[in-house]
Amino acid sequence: MSQKALAVQQDTAIIPVAQAMVSLGTLQAASALALVQGAREMAEALADVIERQKLATVIQGRKHVNVEGWTTLAVMLGVVAREVQTTEADGVYTATVELVRMHDGACISRASAECGADDEKDRYGKPVWSNRPRYARRSMAQTRATGKACRLAFSWIMALAGYEPTPAEEMPDTRQDEPTTPEKPVEKLAPSDRLITDNQRKLLEAKINEYQLNREGVKTWVSRRFGAQEFRALTRAQFNELLEKLPFFVKIKEKREAEKEAKAEREAIQTESKPEMDEETIKKVEKLRENAKEIRRRAQYADGQSYYADVRRAEEMELAAVHLMRRAG
Repeated sequence: MSQKALAVQQDTAIIPVAQAMVSLGTLQAASALALVQGAREMAEALADVIERQKLATVIQGRKHVNVEGWTTLAVMLGVVAREVQTTEADGVYTATVELVRMHDGACISRASAECGADDEKDRYGKPVWSNRPRYARRSMAQTRATGKACRLAFSWIMALAGYEPTPAEEMPDTRQDEPTTPEKPVEKLAPSDRLITDNQRKLLEAKINEYQLNREGVKTWVSRRFGAQEFRALTRAQFNELLEKLPFFVKIKEKREAEKEAKAEREAIQTESKPEMDEETIKKVEKLRENAKEIRRRAQYADGQSYYADVRRAEEMELAAVHLMRRAG
């Protein structure tokens, strides 16, 4: 190979380059996919703060985060808001705010917003901000600009947290479209009142199979005790109570099986020694025994006094059948 060809080959050789880090604020990752995963984890932590501190406003059925929630997200990313300027013309304030990274002062986002225009009206057609004090209009312009700057940079993370990407302060006054009667506040469910997860339902099904219990019988007990027609409709508190109850059902089942064996033995002895009965008596005896058997089956999933009352009823029916047989003899 000539010296010239060798030089060309060396000049065109492919040199591997290390992949650049992807960063957003203080959030850094080796790839865009890893960055999204990190943002998703941060969104979960953010949602917990927003819910506990009530930093979101429900507008037309959707949750819009207040500026305090947006600045919380910014701080989590190592970013703070900085006012660039605020001007006033004919009573309308216009503020410009930028987001800067704390460790090096780099500008991440920038936005402007205004407050005080006459066309911003309430449900009665009156201006919302133009008649407010100057300091209030100036402050709201800065607040809106801050929320907007955060939205431009981090709206996708807020969406991952389950909230609307528009800050509450940017939303128009929607009270004119809402009913005049106040809406009933939505009660936040305690953890014990929340429905069970799919994994908890599968655990319950596995326990029922492990104990060799009758699934439909357990569902009957659940329906009577909690009013739930399906296992997935159980709350977590009800789920825990049912799990504690399963061993009790096993004991009832074992006792019932022992009683069934003893009864079968008694019937075998009685069959050997019983005299011939007429057809009507035989039907009455069989009916009493069938009713007693059904009552004992239901009693398996009864509680306390209900269980013992059902057992007594079954025993009375069985005894009545024996008396019929004796009288027939």
